Amino acid sequence: MRTEILRSALRTALILLVFYLLQVILLARFRIWGVVPLCFPLLAVAAGLFGGGIWGGCIGLFAGIICDSSLGDSVLLFTVLLTVMGFFSGFLGEFIMARGFPSFLLLGLIGLILCTGIQAVLFSMLIPTPWRVLLLAALKQLLITLPFFIPAYLSVRWALRPIRAARRKTTF
Repeated sequence: MRTEILRSALRTALILLVFYLLQVILLARFRIWGVVPLCFPLLAVAAGLFGGGIWGGCIGLFAGIICDSSLGDSVLLFTVLLTVMGFFSGFLGEFIMARGFPSFLLLGLIGLILCTGIQAVLFSMLIPTPWRVLLLAALKQLLITLPFFIPAYLSVRWALRPIRAARRKTTF
């Protein structure tokens, strides 16, 4: 079981590094419609769904720290938010929802709407902006992030496969 945990942790760290480099180097330079995709909530949701609440919370914590440090404008917003999202998606995956792509799609959309909504509220507190402009920016960010659902789903599912296989062996 320990080798599976270590293997999954290393694979997940590699995925976080790849998505970080993708977010900082490539996506931050090429803004489409003036917004940047937000991929880290998808990783937290997928980790919670496939690894459980503890894995989701831990990976959400690291993804949140990376996201806060790469964006630079939000102090602990994503660290707290992605940790909670990862934990609750793990809880829902354990007890309520199936662990498949439709569940990931639903939870990922809810997570992205929550992240962009909180960003919009915080931005409107700092700079008074009409809600229509904020809603349009949030919708653009959501649409730009949609193509990253499949890579996030497949990569985290691959990374946490040893954990799921070890759980199946011990439960039966």
